[in-house]
Amino acid sequence: MRPRRAAFTLIELLVVIAIISLLVSILMPSLSAARRQAKASVCLSNLRRLATGMNIYISNSREQFPPFRLKKARPTTNDLYVNKFGRKEPRWHWFVDPEEVGPVIDPEPFFGEIESSGSFGDNSIGANGELGTAMTNKYFLCPSLSDQQELDERNGAYGYNYQYLGNARTDTDAQRWDNFPVGISRIRSGSQTVLLGDSRGAGKEHGKHSYTLDPPRLAIERDAKIFGPGDNDVPAGLEKSLYRYSPVEMRHGQRGTVVFVDSHAESMTLEELGYQVNKDGVAEPILDPLNGPYEATNKLWNGEAMDEIAQDARRGGGAS
Repeated sequence: MRPRRAAFTLIELLVVIAIISLLVSILMPSLSAARRQAKASVCLSNLRRLATGMNIYISNSREQFPPFRLKKARPTTNDLYVNKFGRKEPRWHWFVDPEEVGPVIDPEPFFGEIESSGSFGDNSIGANGELGTAMTNKYFLCPSLSDQQELDERNGAYGYNYQYLGNARTDTDAQRWDNFPVGISRIRSGSQTVLLGDSRGAGKEHGKHSYTLDPPRLAIERDAKIFGPGDNDVPAGLEKSLYRYSPVEMRHGQRGTVVFVDSHAESMTLEELGYQVNKDGVAEPILDPLNGPYEATNKLWNGEAMDEIAQDARRGGGAS
């Protein structure tokens, strides 16, 4: 007599499916957390690499930090500044040592325009349709940022502590840069001075003008008059006074990655970085730091490892 072939009963099959579903539900959060951690680790590595490239530039440039953007060679000239790659009005990305990191945008597709006009810029379109702001260098890209802005040099992942290290605006005096050039000798503590970091740009979510990284309060002692983004960068419906501002973005599990002048990188909260945070968890820009009290402090931004203006404001007396 032929033996009966073993088979699952319907109940056994349902039990197996239930067990598998339970295991998947247990494992998914762990897998998601592992993916987030892996992306955060890549971001840390990118920022360390960029900081190394920045420091090589500094050592080769009379010990001075680069500008956040250099539109003209001198404040009083009308001639646009063009770097060795043919990039006009370059942002800070182009000053990172190319031997260490490479150019932020491959100039090869724009050689035709460079040969005909001498330069290429934001509005250029390369031979194969490449845009003049589309970053091609992986070190400038954060794997946790995957929206329409991720490849845009102006609106991408990382921003520069420009108010204290390279503010090449002329808001205070049209005859001179607001705070550029800045020598490395001005930095008393490189391990406590933010260089680059995850930047939010204007808006609740990642937005425009994120190549600037704003400190918790306006650096009035370094002639800063405005924060990075302008009114046109803030999405419709948002309060401009709150979102015309590019703080560190919390894109890694409620933490943001920053790298310091000494090239060490950390994942930190807004509060740890000195920001004043409202009840909705949004960093509040301090436009008039002479009128306290407030909780924001620029001690991790100004190179001093302390913030006398913030200390005076918290005491309610304003700056002395």
